[in-house]
Parts: sequence; C-alpha cells; structure tokens
Amino acid sequence: MVEYKYIIVQAGGKGSRLGKYTFNKPKALIPVYGTPLILNTMSKFSGSKFIIIGDYKYEVLRDYLRKYAKENYILVKAHGSGTCAGLQEALSYIPQGTPFIITWCDLYFPDDFKLPNDEKPKNYVGLSGTFPCRWSYENGEFREEPSITNGVAGFFVFQDKELIKDVPDNGEFVRYLSTRKDLVFDTIVLRGVKEFGTTEEYEKLLSEAVSRPFNKVTVLDNVVVKEPIDKKGFELAELEIAWYNHVSKYQYEHIPTVLSGKPLKLEKLNAKHPFELQPTHEVLVKILEALSKLHSYQTIPPCKMSYYREYYQKTFERLYEVKNIIPHSEKPELYINGKIVPNPFLLEEEIKKALEKFFNNPFTIIHGDPTFSNTMVTDDGMVYFIDPRGYFGHTKIFGDPDYDFAKVYYSLVGNYDKFNRKRFELKIFHDSVEIAIESNGYENFEHLFFEIVGINKTEKIKLLHAIIWLSLTTYAWDDYDMICGAFYNGALKLAEVL
Repeated sequence: MVEYKYIIVQAGGKGSRLGKYTFNKPKALIPVYGTPLILNTMSKFSGSKFIIIGDYKYEVLRDYLRKYAKENYILVKAHGSGTCAGLQEALSYIPQGTPFIITWCDLYFPDDFKLPNDEKPKNYVGLSGTFPCRWSYENGEFREEPSITNGVAGFFVFQDKELIKDVPDNGEFVRYLSTRKDLVFDTIVLRGVKEFGTTEEYEKLLSEAVSRPFNKVTVLDNVVVKEPIDKKGFELAELEIAWYNHVSKYQYEHIPTVLSGKPLKLEKLNAKHPFELQPTHEVLVKILEALSKLHSYQTIPPCKMSYYREYYQKTFERLYEVKNIIPHSEKPELYINGKIVPNPFLLEEEIKKALEKFFNNPFTIIHGDPTFSNTMVTDDGMVYFIDPRGYFGHTKIFGDPDYDFAKVYYSLVGNYDKFNRKRFELKIFHDSVEIAIESNGYENFEHLFFEIVGINKTEKIKLLHAIIWLSLTTYAWDDYDMICGAFYNGALKLAEVL
C-alpha cells in the first residue's frame, strides 16, 4: 500500500470570501467542529510530514502552530501570489521519487476519510461531489467551468515532484495543471469532505451547534446524549455525572431527568435558552431564585486553596499559555475601543490581592457554569440548568455561590453567549483593538440583578466577571479570535474595577 509521508498544505491567500472571520487570522485557522482546519488536516494524515505554505497573517499562523500543532511540520512563507505561490520551496523539502499530496487548507476531512488502497503510486485529482467548484475535471481535462459533480476541490496526489518541477511562482495551480496535457490523473470523489471557503457556508455551520473539542452532543427525539471524546472530556464527564447524582438526592427540580450515566443520557427538554426569548425581568428572577435554592441545600467551610486555584492560579496559567499568540500582550497598556486600559499581565499582583479579599465565603453546592447557554426555560417559565461544571478549584460539587452569580452576570451584561456563538466583531490593528459583541437584550436588568444578589457584591461580581473572561482564553483554544477577544474584553472589564 502506498504511504503518503509528505503533505503540502496551501494555506496562503487572504480568504476574503470569509469576511470578518479572516480579518485577524488566515483561513487555515477557521475552527470547524471544535478544531481549526489546519489541525484537522494534520490529524487526518497523522504521521506524515507537513509543509505548510502561508503568507496572509503569516505570523499569526506561525505562532498558533508553534503552540498547538502536534505533527512534524515546517512553515514556508510564500512571496508570490495565487495557489502556485510557495510551491517551489515546498517541493524542495520532498525527496525525489516520493509520492505526496497537495491540499487546500479550507477543506475539512471527516473521521472516515481514506485514500485508495493502491499498490503503486498514481496521480489523483480530488473531485468535490457535494460542493461547487470554479474548475472542473472531465475526460482528462481541467476546464474553467463551475461544477459540483466534477468540481476540482483542491486536493491532488502526485507520484513524484519531478512531474510539476516547472510550477510557476505565481498564478493558479489548477490553471497551470490545465496547460500540462502530458499529466494523467485518476479521480477520487472526496466523500464526506466539506469546504468552508465562504461566509455563507461557514455561518451555516455555526447555526447548527456550538461544540467544544472535548465532547460530542447528540440530540435524539426525547433524549440528549453527551459523550466525551478525549482525556479532558472523560474527566469532565465524571465530574458532571457525580454532580447530577449528588443534586438529585435533594429532588432539585431545576435539572433534567438523568436517564443513564455512561454515556450521560438526559431527558430532552422542550425549552429554550434565555437569549432565544424576549428578555424579561421574570426570566432573570427565576434563574436567580433557582440558583439560590441550589445554594441553600448544603454549606461547608470554604477552602482557600480552591479559591486561590479557581480565581487566581488557573486564570494566569491560562493567560501565560496563550500570551505569545495574542497581539499587543507585551505592551504595558492596551488601546481597546478607544480606551487606554492596563495590560492584565502587568497587574498580576494587584489582581491577586483584590481577589484574596473574597476568599472567605462559605462553600455551597454550586452549578459552576449557569450561563444562559447552560440554562433552559420552558413555555410555562420553568428554569432548568444543564452542563454543570462539577468542581471549583480543588473541590468537587461545592464552591463559592457568588461564582454562579458571576456566571449569570457574564451572560446578562457580558453577552458571553453571543460571543460563544461567534456573534461578535474583532478587529486587531497594529496599535489598537476594536471589539463589539452582539447584545442579547438583558443588560437593562443589571440593576435588578444586583438588587437580588446584593448591592454589596457589586465589586466582587464585576471583578469575577473580568477574571472569567480572562480565563476563557485557553478554554476557547480552537478559535484564535475568541482567544484574543476574551483577553481584550477581560482587560476592558478589569479596568472597570481596578
């Protein structure tokens, strides 16, 4: 069987058809199903050596791959234009007589993607079969004619680099191939492969669901199945199941019925998230009442080490993980939305001291993540919480009840749920940043929120709000814009309280 030990990924080009999604990053870093496209390609051909061609936002791609790529790769900077750019240098890394693949970076490969099981190397051109392409391949010819059935998808297999040794430094690669009448290709239909090269296609994906890289959620007729897919997912699943089991002892009516534990199967609720409803004060009141009821069941002494871990240590561990991929993170001050704000990295000790004032609140049972994304409301106004976090610092099930309220505030005023659904605009310039998150309409109830949870908690909740945004940076590792956006928004919120 032929092995393809070298993969050239053409990750150049501005990706202008993706609009705001490529303003700050190359299209290779567009996240799809919880993984950037470039990392999806690398995982599907795991064990190969990757030659990645970049140009637009080259430094962003370089720094992101340095942090998150697990396969062997080199990054080539293209100096020409078009899909031919950078190929000559990329080819220089491939030994003569070695079969290899060239693929565009905007293709998403499914888990079951396989190449033909050939005994000897062949040349292949990959055909879409499911999405439109500007070029087609039919009867042994490349034609500049749009097609789905015979569309040239941007996936090529070559027996030897000598076959394309005269590829130019500029221009379209497929146009070049169309002039090479001597080259013979077999065809393979790229079954299950999807292209995400336009805003329309990408936003269609975003409307389907919000996922995280560590779990898979399947919605059936009357059941929701939540399955872990990696080590972190399994760890979180154990914590979640333990939380449901503990809370169920109190007949707490604000959670769905648990049908089984492994995998976790829950009753499907006929309900909507608060951000899907017309904002009303009644919804907010019922959410806060339901949380207060949860907090009332059991109290234990506070664990200062858990406070330290959750509020301070974890936050800065996450920040330092991504510091080198966030623009302007080395500056003493940040210019965000026309305001000069301190850089959180330079306020570490001040933040720590501000947080330590609140390390004495007794622990109660908490949800840990009651954002609007994890809250459901039925037509008759019944509130349900899903996706409990299950821990706080080093403590399972119990934690600071104000952390729950801060997570509600995070949705209420911070519009986290819109941010999580990529309903935000982020523009990173050489000396400034602009960020705007779509409103869910609940900000007007901020005063009511503090009337219920306590005006005396205003400083603490706002400080925790900033900390939660800063902690989101690494949690959203698959989306470069979310990493940066969470940091900049956290810096803005921090400037309100420090």
